[in-house]
Amino acid sequence: MTNEKLETVIRNQARFLTSEKPFKLQIGQQEIECSPKFRLYLHTITQPIFIPKELAAYTLTLCFHVTLNDLEEIFLNRFMSEEKKHIHAEQHALLQEKVDTLKIIDPLRQNITNFLASDSLNLLQSVEPTKRLSDLKKAYDEATEGSHRVALQEENLLKTRNSYRKLAQRAAACYNIMHYLRQLSSKYVMPLEHFIDLFDSCISQSEKHSMGTVMTELTKSSFITIHRILNDRDRRVFAIYFAMEIESFNRRQNQQVDTSVPTGEREFIISPSWAISLLQKRGARVPNEHRFWSYKKPFDWMSDEAYLNLQYLAIFFDWFSDGFERMGKEGQEAKWRPLCEGETENYPLPSPLEQLEPIQKFCIVRALRSDRLLQASTVYVTNVFNQDSNKTKSLTQEHHMNQASSLSLQAQSTSRSATIPVTPTLQQDADLLTRQSSQRSVLLFYDDEPDEVVNFFLYCTNLIQTDSSTTAPMFQVVHVYGNGPNEERILKKALNKALTNNIWLLLHCIHNSPSFLSHVETALWELRSKRSLQTSSSQPPMPRIWLSIQRSYSFPSSLYNLSLIAYIRTPLSMKEAMTRAFSLIDTDLLRHSAKVEWIPLLHNICYLHCVLNLRTRFAQAGWDLPTLTSYTNVELTSAFQVVAREFALSDQSIVRLESAHTNSAVSNDANVRQLSWTSIRYALSELIYGARALTEYDQRAIANIVDFWIQPGSVKKDFEFSKIKYKIPAIFFAQQPKLGQLQQALESLSIHQLDAPEACHLHSTNETNLGDDLLIISRLNRIIDALPANTSLSAAVHQRPNTPVEDVTINTSLSYSNVMSTTFSSAALYSFANKKAIALEEYSAMILASKLPKVLTKDQILDRARRNGTPINSPFNVWIMREAQLMTDLVTLIRSNLQAIKVACDFNQLGTQWSIELANVAHALYYQRVPDVWREAVGPSAPSPTWGLNNFFPDLITRAEHIEKVLTKGMNIRSEKEFFLLINSNGISGREKHPAYNLSAFFHASSLFGIFKQEVAHALNLSDDANNGSLIFQCELTPRDREHIREPPKDGIFIYGLYLWGCSSDKNAVEHGISDGPSRNRDACSSLPVIHLTCVSADKAAQLVTQQQSGADTNSNSRTTTLDVYSCPVFYKRSIERRSNEVVCELDLWKKTNNVSQASRWAWRGVCMTVKPY
Repeated sequence: MTNEKLETVIRNQARFLTSEKPFKLQIGQQEIECSPKFRLYLHTITQPIFIPKELAAYTLTLCFHVTLNDLEEIFLNRFMSEEKKHIHAEQHALLQEKVDTLKIIDPLRQNITNFLASDSLNLLQSVEPTKRLSDLKKAYDEATEGSHRVALQEENLLKTRNSYRKLAQRAAACYNIMHYLRQLSSKYVMPLEHFIDLFDSCISQSEKHSMGTVMTELTKSSFITIHRILNDRDRRVFAIYFAMEIESFNRRQNQQVDTSVPTGEREFIISPSWAISLLQKRGARVPNEHRFWSYKKPFDWMSDEAYLNLQYLAIFFDWFSDGFERMGKEGQEAKWRPLCEGETENYPLPSPLEQLEPIQKFCIVRALRSDRLLQASTVYVTNVFNQDSNKTKSLTQEHHMNQASSLSLQAQSTSRSATIPVTPTLQQDADLLTRQSSQRSVLLFYDDEPDEVVNFFLYCTNLIQTDSSTTAPMFQVVHVYGNGPNEERILKKALNKALTNNIWLLLHCIHNSPSFLSHVETALWELRSKRSLQTSSSQPPMPRIWLSIQRSYSFPSSLYNLSLIAYIRTPLSMKEAMTRAFSLIDTDLLRHSAKVEWIPLLHNICYLHCVLNLRTRFAQAGWDLPTLTSYTNVELTSAFQVVAREFALSDQSIVRLESAHTNSAVSNDANVRQLSWTSIRYALSELIYGARALTEYDQRAIANIVDFWIQPGSVKKDFEFSKIKYKIPAIFFAQQPKLGQLQQALESLSIHQLDAPEACHLHSTNETNLGDDLLIISRLNRIIDALPANTSLSAAVHQRPNTPVEDVTINTSLSYSNVMSTTFSSAALYSFANKKAIALEEYSAMILASKLPKVLTKDQILDRARRNGTPINSPFNVWIMREAQLMTDLVTLIRSNLQAIKVACDFNQLGTQWSIELANVAHALYYQRVPDVWREAVGPSAPSPTWGLNNFFPDLITRAEHIEKVLTKGMNIRSEKEFFLLINSNGISGREKHPAYNLSAFFHASSLFGIFKQEVAHALNLSDDANNGSLIFQCELTPRDREHIREPPKDGIFIYGLYLWGCSSDKNAVEHGISDGPSRNRDACSSLPVIHLTCVSADKAAQLVTQQQSGADTNSNSRTTTLDVYSCPVFYKRSIERRSNEVVCELDLWKKTNNVSQASRWAWRGVCMTVKPY
């Protein structure tokens, strides 16, 4: 509460409730008199759980939620009052006539009763009473007949009114979706008043269109409007949930499902095991007792998980039982195998499954291929929208039959779109927002790309169409930088000018000036109040005031009621990102050059820009420093300027311009200049995109990617990116294509084709799994959990929702996983609850008993070092003694923590008796994670917390054993010259040297390389200054197993324990070096064989490369063979937690290849080595 007056009044609420006489309150320097009858009501669209505790303590919170039935009546009444005014007026007249008739009938009935009850009445002796009674009866019959006539007319009007009820039900269903989206974020808000405006625009002039077309237009506008409010990841969740609600709506209309009982199909899509568990708890069926449970898997190539899911489908869902029985019959294998191996979602299902509803088909794909969830969800949404567009056409006939009107209206043409886009295009989004902004101001949210907001605003203004009778509106973009009085005065002047002259105004980054934001809000509220007092015909045009605010800024919630909301950022999808990038190109830039390479090159620059951003999504697989490597429209605009200038120089346009200024004749021969692709590539890779890369490895990758896409061969019509079978659309090679045609060509691309790792020159491995499917399903699960019991199976089974828990994670060796942290969902809790739980004290005792290695004491370490034959103060002994001591300290720390936990659990010394560090260790152990304090003790090679204790302890034992062996056996590092010198002087007699070093066992493996280089430098009599520059490492991959190595090499050392990322390696084919293919290991890395490491001078290394190159040329008879040498960096780990300066060393890898351009591929793939497999 920042308002002093309001805070004072609220905090003195008790005085208003208990006082009987007026009293005074001191507010600042003023004293005001208060009446005890004063009551304060506050209204907000904020959810009750987000109301500040300082305010909630003094207020009574009431939450008003409009039900689905209420929304239906609201929209139906709105339609009748806006579009069927004659029916609405006639209904009102009938109601008035009915009231008047009742006013007549009741007195007549009372008069007849009173007349018959009179004591003086004698019908047999007098004619007058009979006549009087007859008149009363006649009047009563006439009134009753009029009442029946009114009732009949009212019934006909009610039928007519109900004929439009499906439209109101669709509107209510669309708006109700927005209510449940708030489960994902409290910022997803759309006031009912805004949706009523959208409803009015869709039903406007509905007499000219069929009711089915109006319903499709309403669904389409609702989908685009809500889609615009959400962030990129939640937009996919929304599309699936929207399709589910629309399909459920259609099935309820057709009475295909029981509306009071959830079917469980939605839960099956979330998680088959979770859905079956819920269905069993509801008492549907028991799998073990069903006949399908005894069926054997008919195909060996089908996975056990897929067949089990199909069994569950057949047992619990009757619509699949027939198809499941036919699956084992002859001839069915050819129909089912493509579903399990290819693009399952696009392949037709065997008969009779092809006639199923879209969500039922989705369930089958979910059962077969859990790795195709994203693609299957897109096909599902497309099928639902197409089916809905077809079904709404039938509403036209039904509607006109209810009204008994002419069938000629059914064939009336309409200009409205009859399809709902699965992913709204930029033009559709901007066009709808521009039309809606005529009613309200626009609030644009952004995260970290303010330039995108300006570009989107300018794009929207370019869509405004004017003719000769109207003048083009004026536009202005005002950047708000500070909160000073002078700047605020200038801003207020610009705002008043825009309000007065009807200027399109964008107040960019208005959150930088909170006081001016408050002023703008007040001005918009005043403008709204004035317009509400005016009739629609006399209202002037609404000033177009657009505001942009950073999404993390805490702004007043009242802005939601004032403004339309849009979330602007670069899309995550490659297709949408390319469309957005191409929207920066205007007609002038498109016609800048007449060369055939110009328009395809613009396409390639957009693709290049989006590819570099796509690599950022793949984290360490894409860049060495992914968090610092991202690109905005600033780089894209600069790239356009660079190529435009180069093409202008090539076209001699600048020379002609200079000649016109100097009035001098210029020879054509002197001014002919060829297009310089080299200069374009240099500007893009070094000055624009490469300038944002902070490591030499990222710069090298950017340069190679630019070389691939910016070259004469990549802008030809027959060029194809073979990895994803992508070709530049043919329209880009047409003669003077229109800008709209190029945009449509990009929008017609496949949604998921370009989102693959191969699109940005990477291999598909577990490391490049973005985890979008897991995130989308988890957030969809959260929405389904919040649905009522007649829709959500989870709500129907559980009387209350499950209590959320923290850290529901899956331990995996994929510590580099790109999956974002997901919100709580009941399916995740179910999977976690099914794991076998072990008591904390039992687990601690088990680790202490069997999983900790035996380590040396400080005295034992010193004694081993003295007896290994190496001087005690030598660099090698200093290093290995330090390694042994670090291992001792780590194991001692682990043992002390486990013992303390075991003692605390045995004696119930819990709660506050634990230290914070011990509580954190116990918390991590409970979830089978590596505690942070242990990871800090490990050092730079520490694993991720999710690597799991089952991997951590075996690795710890292996490391301790190897360090002890190296400490015991001593040093065997030597150069070839030193080896012969030591033999002649009997320097190594009687000493058993360690044959090979496991780099993954050491805490500081980089020290071993430094010691090796130092020893070689001393043997060659090199100074320390010349050490680093004149000596380089060379490695040779050997086919030998580490178990078979008994003795060290004569020259250099044997090392192992390195892991290769970005490509693969096979020890059985070491003569070819590394292989340009994806790793087949589930950990996304390949374990390298034993490497023979040598350290030689730079001159000798060049000679060796020349010799191997000549050998490669002579061994190849048909094609020229080159030796591809790649300087591969070695890091401690692949995890994103790694710091940029944690480079162990660089090793040269080589590969014989016939492809001259092969050398660039290693930088594309982001090839590197690590000493740990995480």
